[in-house]
Amino acid sequence: MAEPLAYRAERVPEVFPIGRTTLFALLKTGEIESFTEGRARFVPHQALVNYMQRKIAEQQGGTAA
Repeated sequence: MAEPLAYRAERVPEVFPIGRTTLFALLKTGEIESFTEGRARFVPHQALVNYMQRKIAEQQGGTAA
């Protein structure tokens, strides 16, 4: 099954190991990209991948690409 292009922000904790409070803090600071459509906020799948890659690079002492 293919990954969705984006998730509603409320559903991200169901598919990504991050708590709701932490997620919304990261969305507010822009560390995880998101967009709105009407009143709903969406997080692109690629934004989660990018965040995860940056965190891995930081922990390995490297720089994010």
